[in-house]
Amino acid sequence: MLKKIFKELDRWIETQNIERVEEGMLRIDTCEIKVIGQTALLEAQISLHVPATMDVDVFANYEFSVMRKFAELLSANGKKLDPVGHEAWMPTETEYEDFFTGKWLKAYLAKPEYVLMSKALKAPKKNKALVAEYLASEPPEIFFKMAQKYKVNLDPFLE
Repeated sequence: MLKKIFKELDRWIETQNIERVEEGMLRIDTCEIKVIGQTALLEAQISLHVPATMDVDVFANYEFSVMRKFAELLSANGKKLDPVGHEAWMPTETEYEDFFTGKWLKAYLAKPEYVLMSKALKAPKKNKALVAEYLASEPPEIFFKMAQKYKVNLDPFLE
C-alpha cells in the first residue's frame, strides 16, 4: 500500500516542480521518509501477527506541502499520518531498508528488530504478545545486544 502512495507522492512532487520552475519559484528538494513503528512491520510483511493500525509514524525530511500531500494520500487509503510520529523513540543504531526510490522521493522501512526493540522498551504491556512471538522466531543477535544496552528485561515476554 505504501509503495503506491510513495509513487503517487513522487509524481505529485514532479508536477509541482515543473509548475514551480515555470513560475520562477524554487523546486521542492528531494525528500526522505523513514517509516517506523507498526506500519514498518506491516509493510515488511514479516511472519508475525502484527495488529493492523491506521497510524503511520515517520521520520521525514520534507517541506510542509509534501507532508500535507502525503497525509492526504494516506487518508485516501484509510491511513493517518501520526502528527507526533516523529517523536517516537527508536534505537540510535536503527538500520533502514530501501523501500521506494523515485525521482524526488526516497523511502525506507525501519528493520523489524529495531521496531520491536522500540515496542519492547516503550510499550511492553501493549506489545507483549507481539514481542513474545518475535522472541520465539529466533531474532538476530543484535536484538539481544540492544536489550542489554537499553536495559530491557525480556523475561516478562517469555512468561
